[in-house]
Amino acid sequence: MDQNRLKSIINITKKLSVLYLEDNVDVRNQTLKMLNLFFEDIEVGTNGNEGLTLFKERNKYESTSFDLIITDIEMPEIDGISMINKIREFDKKIPILIFSAHSRTDYFLKTIDAGIVGYILKPYNIEQISNSLEKLIEKEDLSYLNEHILVLEHGFIWNSEKNTLYKNEEIVKLTKSELKLFRLFSNTKTALKSYDDIEIYIFGDITSNTKRVRNLMSRLKTKLDFDLFESIYGHGYKLKYKKN
Repeated sequence: MDQNRLKSIINITKKLSVLYLEDNVDVRNQTLKMLNLFFEDIEVGTNGNEGLTLFKERNKYESTSFDLIITDIEMPEIDGISMINKIREFDKKIPILIFSAHSRTDYFLKTIDAGIVGYILKPYNIEQISNSLEKLIEKEDLSYLNEHILVLEHGFIWNSEKNTLYKNEEIVKLTKSELKLFRLFSNTKTALKSYDDIEIYIFGDITSNTKRVRNLMSRLKTKLDFDLFESIYGHGYKLKYKKN
């Protein structure tokens, strides 16, 4: 995996809170070295019973609950599949990855029934973990966590690092004024931009009417075949972000 893709994955995963469960101390320590590359908040348990306790404790408060669970299958006290089934009684949606030495069909079927999103066989490496996390990001639509990515309505994505607008992964060609418009709005995600703000930033001066701004918005709407900027009558515009 190239460094740009890896960096893009890490930009997202570093914002996730992870519960990691593994009973083998050597495997646990080795895996943590790799996971620490991707995550800054990792809670560690050694069996399914500890996993349930840690999950329930965190789950008391929505602001601190886990975003992802990574677990082995065969563990003492409560095995991984039994733990997952119990967790599913509280949370049907939390993504769960399995890191396991078992490739038997019955294990696969049980984990599918438990609603897991990925299965990596031991021994694994950085690339395998990266690929699984990349698929997780795509499947769970976590791209909005990338500090450079703004997920907009109607399938549009603005990459502020590359100053590029995408629609269904295809680059949308923008004029200089249109590029400046997106840069202005991406600086403050939820802010309303007044007509004066837009004129000064894009044209360098202010006129006595809003015609230049309205013409710019109208041409962009025609190009995109979608009105991506919401007009707030008498005030200005807001960029339309995807509602989570």
